[in-house]
Amino acid sequence: MNESTNDKSISQKTDDRPIIKDDEIDLIALVRTIWDNRRWIFYSLAVSVLIGLIVAFTSPDKYVASATILPQAESKTNLGGLSGLASMAGINLGSMLGNSTGIQPELYPKVINSYPFLKELVHQPFDFQEEERPISIYDKQLKDTIPGFGSTLIKYTIRLPWTIKNAVFSDDDKSLSTLKTGSSAVDVTKLTEEEMAAMGVLSGVLVVEADRETGLVSISAELGEPLLTAQVAQKTVELLQKYIIEYKTKQAAENLEFIKERYDEKKAEFEAARAAFFEFRDRNRNVVEERTNIHYQELRDAYDVAGEVYQTLGKQLEQAEIAMKKDTPAFSIIEPVKVPIEKSAPRRSVIMVVSVFLGGFLGIALIFARMIFSKFKCAWRE
Repeated sequence: MNESTNDKSISQKTDDRPIIKDDEIDLIALVRTIWDNRRWIFYSLAVSVLIGLIVAFTSPDKYVASATILPQAESKTNLGGLSGLASMAGINLGSMLGNSTGIQPELYPKVINSYPFLKELVHQPFDFQEEERPISIYDKQLKDTIPGFGSTLIKYTIRLPWTIKNAVFSDDDKSLSTLKTGSSAVDVTKLTEEEMAAMGVLSGVLVVEADRETGLVSISAELGEPLLTAQVAQKTVELLQKYIIEYKTKQAAENLEFIKERYDEKKAEFEAARAAFFEFRDRNRNVVEERTNIHYQELRDAYDVAGEVYQTLGKQLEQAEIAMKKDTPAFSIIEPVKVPIEKSAPRRSVIMVVSVFLGGFLGIALIFARMIFSKFKCAWRE
């Protein structure tokens, strides 16, 4: 009875002065309709504000730590002012001409989100507030996901058939994977489900932004503990520098290692030839024989050749070390990582403002929905 009365009152109020007349909106009628049904706006505001309060005060605290670095320019082409004009337009002429030998800053997000990078990062030890000693994010997640008594009881009572099924099929999958990859010589990355979960968490909290115009790279992390957030951001910067340096100096490092191995071999041969030559000369100092002179000359020739090769490799080793240092990119830390003090989330004031606006909008939408429904209902009765 009350509902029909309300519907009639709404239809009567709207029929007295229609809101839309001759393709024009009557603002006075619109405001009057909203004012007459303002209690629905109050109801919607109350519910929306209550939900906003729950979200604002139950959401976990978050902190953001960031660093800004300036990588060394990779382009070796001297284009003068043309390079500067191109960089202002967001174009890297060095990479277009094939003169870039390192990883460009635009690819840093790909590097950080790669499996090798995240896998190494999740196994790095960090200081957690609840832990007495440093522990990795991987070990921390394993520790926090240990099933309790309740879940174990449900697993072996209510969900016993599914538990048996998962155990049987998981064993079959493991044996099948062992048969396929156990004797294979292919080097592939193997990740466990726990590692994938930990890597997914890190991938969601790390943000990398590269500015093409200035060349600055910003690396930030967002976690629930201030000190942990700063540690993760700092370790991310260090690992990124390590990966970039290894990639840039890979060829020079391989060349240096090859020359170093040959240098060590020839050094041993040179020392052996030198020892044999001087030992023979000292032992046969006053002996004058043709056979002795021939062997003496052979040892001297071997000593001279070994000495020349040894000296040549020594010079090449010095050049390789210089090339290694020259190719090693440098990173300038513009803004170092610091432990955050203020929380980045939840932003309670923003949540409450959004809740108020959303509640008012939903209340007005509810008024018009009731008005349209009452009109259709009255038309259907007629």
